Amino acid sequence: MSSNDGDSGTAQTSAGISIVAFFTALASSLVIFGVQMGFFLLLRNKLARIFKPKTFMVPERERTEPPPASPWGLVMALYRIRDREIIKKCGLDAYFFLRYLQTLLIIFVPIACIVIPILVPINYVGGIGQSFGSNNTNSSDPSIPAGLDTIAWGNIKPVNANRRWAHLIIAVLVVGWVCFIAYNELRIYIKIRQDYLTSAEHRLRASANTVLVSGIPTKWLTDHALRGLFDVFPGGIRNIWLTRDYTKLLDKINKRDDIHKRLESAESELIRKSKKNQLKKRKKEEKAERKAKHETKAERAQREHDEDIRAKRMAEGEGGVSSGDQDVPQIDGVGDDSKRNSSENDDADNLQREQSNSSKVPIIGGGLAKVGQGLKGGFGKAGRDIVGGAKNFQQGIDNQLERTGGFEFVGESTKETDVPGGPSSLPGTRTEGEANRDQSSRYGSRAVHRTRPSDASAEPDTPGQAQDPRPSDVSLIHNRTMDSRTYGNTTRKVTDWDNAVATENSKWWQFWKPPSGAYASPIPQGSEGDEFPFDTDGKGNGTTGEKKSKSKWAKIKAQMPFFGGDEIPAEYPAPENPAYPGDDAEDSNAEWTKWLKKSDRPTHRLPLFEWTPGWLPGLPLIHKKVDSIYFYRKELARLNMEIEKDQHEHERYPKMNSAFIQFNNQVAAHMACQSVTHHVPKHMSPRVVEVSPSDVIWDNMAIRWWDEWLRTFIVIGIVFGMTILWAFPVAFTSSLSQIDSLVKRYSWLSFIDNNAVTYNVAKAVAGVLPALLLSLLLAFVPILLEFLAKFQGAKTGSQKAEYVQMYYFFFLFVQVFLVVSIASGAIATLQDTVTNIQGIPETLAKNLPKAANYFFSYMILQAMSTSSGTLLQIGVLLVWYVLARILDDTARSKWRRQTDLPTISWGSFFPVYTNFACIALVYAVIAPLIAIFAIITFALLWVAYRYNMIYVTRFKIDTGGVLYPRAINQTFTGLYFMELCLIGLFFLVRNENGDVACAPQAIVMIVVLALTVGYQVLLNVSFGPLMRYLPITFEDEAVLRDEMFQRAQDRRLGLTTGGEDGEDDEEGNDELSTLTGADSKTAAAALSEGNSNDVELKKIGQKGPQNSFGLTNKLNPVRGIVTAGTWAARGGKKVRHATLGKAEDSMRTSAAYRQQRRQKDLEAQRAMGEALYGGYNDEIEDLTPEERDVLVKEAFKHSALRAHRPTVWIPRDDIGVSDDEIRHTCNLSDYIWISNEGTALDSKVRVVYGRAPPDFSDLELINL
Repeated sequence: MSSNDGDSGTAQTSAGISIVAFFTALASSLVIFGVQMGFFLLLRNKLARIFKPKTFMVPERERTEPPPASPWGLVMALYRIRDREIIKKCGLDAYFFLRYLQTLLIIFVPIACIVIPILVPINYVGGIGQSFGSNNTNSSDPSIPAGLDTIAWGNIKPVNANRRWAHLIIAVLVVGWVCFIAYNELRIYIKIRQDYLTSAEHRLRASANTVLVSGIPTKWLTDHALRGLFDVFPGGIRNIWLTRDYTKLLDKINKRDDIHKRLESAESELIRKSKKNQLKKRKKEEKAERKAKHETKAERAQREHDEDIRAKRMAEGEGGVSSGDQDVPQIDGVGDDSKRNSSENDDADNLQREQSNSSKVPIIGGGLAKVGQGLKGGFGKAGRDIVGGAKNFQQGIDNQLERTGGFEFVGESTKETDVPGGPSSLPGTRTEGEANRDQSSRYGSRAVHRTRPSDASAEPDTPGQAQDPRPSDVSLIHNRTMDSRTYGNTTRKVTDWDNAVATENSKWWQFWKPPSGAYASPIPQGSEGDEFPFDTDGKGNGTTGEKKSKSKWAKIKAQMPFFGGDEIPAEYPAPENPAYPGDDAEDSNAEWTKWLKKSDRPTHRLPLFEWTPGWLPGLPLIHKKVDSIYFYRKELARLNMEIEKDQHEHERYPKMNSAFIQFNNQVAAHMACQSVTHHVPKHMSPRVVEVSPSDVIWDNMAIRWWDEWLRTFIVIGIVFGMTILWAFPVAFTSSLSQIDSLVKRYSWLSFIDNNAVTYNVAKAVAGVLPALLLSLLLAFVPILLEFLAKFQGAKTGSQKAEYVQMYYFFFLFVQVFLVVSIASGAIATLQDTVTNIQGIPETLAKNLPKAANYFFSYMILQAMSTSSGTLLQIGVLLVWYVLARILDDTARSKWRRQTDLPTISWGSFFPVYTNFACIALVYAVIAPLIAIFAIITFALLWVAYRYNMIYVTRFKIDTGGVLYPRAINQTFTGLYFMELCLIGLFFLVRNENGDVACAPQAIVMIVVLALTVGYQVLLNVSFGPLMRYLPITFEDEAVLRDEMFQRAQDRRLGLTTGGEDGEDDEEGNDELSTLTGADSKTAAAALSEGNSNDVELKKIGQKGPQNSFGLTNKLNPVRGIVTAGTWAARGGKKVRHATLGKAEDSMRTSAAYRQQRRQKDLEAQRAMGEALYGGYNDEIEDLTPEERDVLVKEAFKHSALRAHRPTVWIPRDDIGVSDDEIRHTCNLSDYIWISNEGTALDSKVRVVYGRAPPDFSDLELINL
C-alpha cells in the first residue's frame, strides 16, 4: 500500500503494464515455485514424518495409504482418491474446503471458455490503444490504454459504444451461472451433510443427539425441571448435565500445568547436568587409560553406538520408578470397571477386586507405548514384555453398561438410582442391573491419590449418605415420580388448582401487566412455589424449600458471570508429609551431590505479584531467588491437593445457566433446537445441536444473553475500527521500502546516503523488512479475531470459527481489495463513501478497472508461493530441525513434537480464498483475462491442499461443514461489486457526441442487482433450516440403516454364526458391501477374518497388488502399517443394539476382537519410524453400546472435573540421580506423581523416550 498522500490505490500503479513486463515480474515467483516444488519432490520420500505423517502417525481410523513415489503417480493418486474417503479420513470441513476450490474451478472454467473469446476481440479490435506489448509509460498520452489494458473494458472507442451490449449479456450470464452453481452447491451440501449426520457411524456419537441449551432461568435450572420440559420430544431424554462455574478451579488447573511443565524441565536439567559431569569424569579416566591403550575413532563410535542402544532399550524397557501413581482413565478400564460394579458382592469385595487387579500392567514398547490399566491398576513396573515398535494395549472389556446412539431401544427396569457424579439417565432405558452398575462406577477422572481412604469409600445408594468421591457437575433428583417405562410427556402433580390462575388484580393504570385472571406462569416439575431452591419431591428429600435471603449485592453478583456466585470457601490440609525433614536435610546425601554443587541446581526468581506473567524475567535485588525444584515441587503438591479436593466438593461451585441434554433419538435433538422452548424471549436460547464434547468452550458457559449481546456490539465495533485503522501500520511498512524518499524527507537519515556501504545495506534491508513486517501484521489478525470471537461468547469451537470467518472476510475484502484498488487509505475510502453514497458505483467504475493488472499478478503470485510453500512446509522443517533441537529438552516435549501434527483453523482459512473468488468475479467482465489466472490459482491450491489434507494435516475438531454455506454466501459479495461497478461504468460511457450511451444497460444491471439480492435472500430462506437441522423424513431410513449395519456388525464380531433370523453369511456380506461401498469379496473376506483367531496376523502377511485407493503398492515403505489398519476402514463401522439378553456375550466377544487387532507386525511399522498410535482404541464404533455410554457420561462433564493429576516425567539414567529424585519427591508429598518409566539418556546426554507419558489416556483419541 502506498501512503496516504495519493489519490489512488497501490493496485492502480500497475495500470497499462505490458505482457512482457507482466511475466518478467512473475519470473522471481516462478523461480521460487520451481525451487520449492523441486525440494518437495526430492524430500517427500525421505522425510515421511514431515511429508506423509498421516500414513502412520495418527490413530488408525485416520490413516491413509502412502502415496506413490513417482510425481506422476502422486498426481494420479490425488485425483483417484474418492470424496467419501476424504470425508471419512479428514471430515466434512476438509472435504467442503476442497469442494469450494473445485466449485470455483467449475465457475471460472466456463467463464474463461466463453467470456474471453467474446470480450477480448470486442475490446481489442478497433480499440483506442493497440500497443499490447508496450507499457503506457512509453506513450505520450497516458490516457491511451496500453499493454494488458488493450484487452480490457476501457479500450472500446466511443463510436463503438453499442459493443457494450455484449458486456451486459455476458454479465447477466455470469450472474446467472454463479447463482445456479450456488443453488446446486447448497443442495449438494445439504445432501452430503444429511447423509453424514444420519450415518450409523455418526449416530453412535454423543454429539449426534446432544443439545447445548444456554440462558436457562434459575427457576428451570434443575434436572427434574429440564427433564419434565424436554420429555415432550420423541424418545425422551437420556442424560442431562448441568454446568457450574468452575472458573477458579480452571485457573488453578492452568497454573498447575505451568508449574508441572517447569518442574519437569528443571528435573530433566538436573539429571542431564549430573550425567554430563559424570561423563566428563569418565573421559578423564579414559584419557589416562588411552595412554596405555589407544582407542580408535571407530572403537569410540562403536562405544557410543552401544550406549545409544542401551539407552533405547532402557526407554523401551520395563524398568524405572514411579511414585504417586494415579489411575488415568483408559478405554480398557471401562469394561473392567463395569463388570466390577455390576457384581452383587458388597463394597469390600469390590475393593478387594480392585486391589487384586492393581498389578496388571500394559505392554510397553518403542514409539507411543501403551499406558495404564484403565481404572484398575495404575502403571506397574515389573512383569512387562518388551517388544520393539509401537505397542498396543488391551485389557478387554467384559462388562455391561448403557447404550447410547442415534436410535431408541426399549427395556424394562425394576430399579433406578441416579449416580452422584454422573448425569441422570432416562427411566425406562435401563436394565435391572444397570442402576447398580452406574451407582458404583469408577470410570472417570479420579483425582484423589489411590492410597487415601476416600478412594475406598462406598458411593451412596440413597440421598444423605457419604459424599460421592467422583467429581461431577450434575444436579441430582432422586425418587422420581415418573413411571420407569414412560417415554412420553410427563406433568407435575398439582394439589391445589387455585394456584393455576394468578390472583393479583391489575389496576387500570398498570399497563405493563396483563389483565386479571390470567394463567399463572408455568411451574417446573419437581418444584412447589416460585422461589429457588425448590423442594424437589414435595417430601423434603430434595433441597429445602426455605427461601435463602440474600443481600442486594449478592443477588447482583450472582447474576454476573465469573464473579464466584454462591461459591463456598474451602479449607485445605497441608500437602506435605509431616515427617518430611526439609529440603536441605533430605538432599544431604542425594545422588546429585556426587556430581554437582548446590549452586549448579536450576534456580529462578519469584515475581512480586501473583498476576505477573511467568515469561517476565526476574531482576536481582528485587525478586527473590529460589531453588526451582524445591519450589515447584511444593507448589505442584499444593495445587494437586487443592484441585483434587475442589473436584470432590464440586457442588459448592455455583450453577451456570446452561446444560447439555442428551436425547434418545437424534430427531428429538433437532426438534428441540427448532422449537420455541420458553415463554419469555431470549430464555433457553440459543440451543445448539451437534456439539462435540472436545469442542465445548467451558469458559463461556455462564454468559447470559444480554451479556452476549453487549459483547457482540463491542466486538463488532472493534473489528470495524481495526479494519479501518489497519491501513496506517500497513502504509508504514510500505514506506520502509522507499529509502530515497525517506532520506530526503527526514534529515536525520542523511548518514545513509553519505556512505555507500550503509546505503547498500539499507537497500537490502528495505527489500526484506517491509514484506516481513507486513506478514507479521497480517498474521496477527486471525489471532486477534480468535480472541475476540471467544470474548464475544462463543460456546463451541465451531461457533467461534463461524465468527472468525465473518470478521476475517470483512477485513480481507476491505483491506486487500477495496483499499488497495480504490484509495490510498481506508480513511479516504470511508470519507468518500459517507459523503457520497450515491456515487459508490461511479467510484468503483473509475478505480477498479485500473487495478485489474495488479490483481492478475497478486493472484498468480499467491497461488504459486502458497501452493509450493504448503507442500514444502518450510516452517515445519525449521521447527523440526532447528527449534526443536533447542527448545525440546524433556521427554514430554519431544513426545508432543513427534505426535502433534499440523492442523487448520477453519475460521481464518476459508476467507482468504473466498476473497480470491470475489476479486476474480469483480473483474470477470471488466478484465476477462483474470479468469485464466483464477483457474491457475485454484487448481494449484486444490492440488496442494488435497495432498496436505490427505497425507499431512490432522483434523481434531470438525464443524460439520457449516462454514461452507457461509463461504458460498460470501462469494455473492463479488457479484454485487461486479454489478455495482458495471452500473457505474455503463453510466460513464459516452458516445462520440459526449452523451450517455449505455443508460439502458445500466438500468438492466440495476434490475439484475435487485434480482440477485432477492435470489440470495430466497435461497437462504429456503435452505436455511436444512443447513443446520435434519428433517424428520430421515429418521425411519436412518433406523433401517442402523439395523442393517447392526446385523453386519454382529457377524463381524462373531456374535452370530451362519445366519440370524433366517439370514445367511452371504446376506451379511451384501449388507457390509452396501454400507461400506466395498465389493462382496472384500466384505466376505472381512467377515471371514472377523471369525478368525489370528485376524490381523494373516492380513499383515498379505501384499495385495492394490491399495485402498485402487493404486499399486510399489515403493510403499509402510505397507504393513496400513495393511494392518483398522477394521472399520475395511469392514464398515460398528453399531450394535443393546439387546438385553446378549450384553455380556457381546462384551466378551468385542473384547476378544480388539485383543486380536493388537497383534501386529510391529517391525513392519518401523519401516518408516515409530507407529505411535498403532492398535489404540481410537474408534467409538469398536466399542459396544454399553461401553460407549460410560464414555458419554464422562464426556460432557466440565473439563475442570475431568482433569487428572499430571505425571512429572523425567529421564532415567544409569547413575541413580533420577531414581533418587523420585524418592525425594515421594518423601515430600503423596500428591505428586513422578516417574521415569519409558525414558533414558543417550550417549550425547539427550533425552530419549520409548513410550507415551504415563498419564496419557487413549480417551483423547476417541471423538465423541
